[in-house]
Amino acid sequence: MFKCVALLKRRRDLSREAFIDYYETQHAPLIRRLLPGIIDYRRNYVDLEGAFIFPGASPIDFDVITEIWLADKPAYDRFTAVAAQDEIALQIAQDEENFLDRAATRMMVVEERGGSAPNVPSLQALGDEREIVRGLSRFARILDNKQWDRLGDVFADSICFDYGTGGDQHGMAALTVNMRRFLDRCGSTQHLIGSILVDVEGNRATSRSYVQARHQRVDDPAGPIFDSNGEYVDQWERRPEGWRIIRRDALWAAHTGDPMILHAELNNLG
Repeated sequence: MFKCVALLKRRRDLSREAFIDYYETQHAPLIRRLLPGIIDYRRNYVDLEGAFIFPGASPIDFDVITEIWLADKPAYDRFTAVAAQDEIALQIAQDEENFLDRAATRMMVVEERGGSAPNVPSLQALGDEREIVRGLSRFARILDNKQWDRLGDVFADSICFDYGTGGDQHGMAALTVNMRRFLDRCGSTQHLIGSILVDVEGNRATSRSYVQARHQRVDDPAGPIFDSNGEYVDQWERRPEGWRIIRRDALWAAHTGDPMILHAELNNLG
């Protein structure tokens, strides 16, 4: 795990309450949206009423201690590279002007020891699991919207897969052909993915998820349907662009309805 700490000071004309409200409702969501790889993001607001300052010591000159956790040094490098992009840096700076004394900002990388350290890996695992679950949800929407150019948002270019059509196939081009040869021939579809189990080990993960795929005939929304029910077993790998599936096995358990909606024999379904 990689941790950053920032000491931030509020703008002079803002009350403590207004400062906290803006940070929590405006700036923190913006940072989450713009910057990749954040596993945990905490704001610790200074309460001077309970502070102890040793006689002669410098006064506390910040209003919040912000902590950001990332998976590792490469994740931190990606985080800072995106933050340095002109458009992103401008958005962050403009928003900071609304509540921060930016000239007083200090940010550093720290080495955390003791205390809650045993819990830190679980934070990473939770973040990784969330990304993988969202990847599966994204995949379902890509299929139902027939956005074939976005399969790379979920799968690695070197994907190996077996959709029950006669053994392993390799590569994004083959995967795209496999998807389109059925789904381009039918009307509306809905892929429901659930009962998801994710096991993460470092930069690799395995997910198992049930799938129900419903297909309608072209231009016949009230007509017959065809359902495929089964399970996706996916092997994932952490890449610079995020988690990607490097192998998929589709295990079909049942098919019901009219298979001619896909213009295919039942035993050839993908």
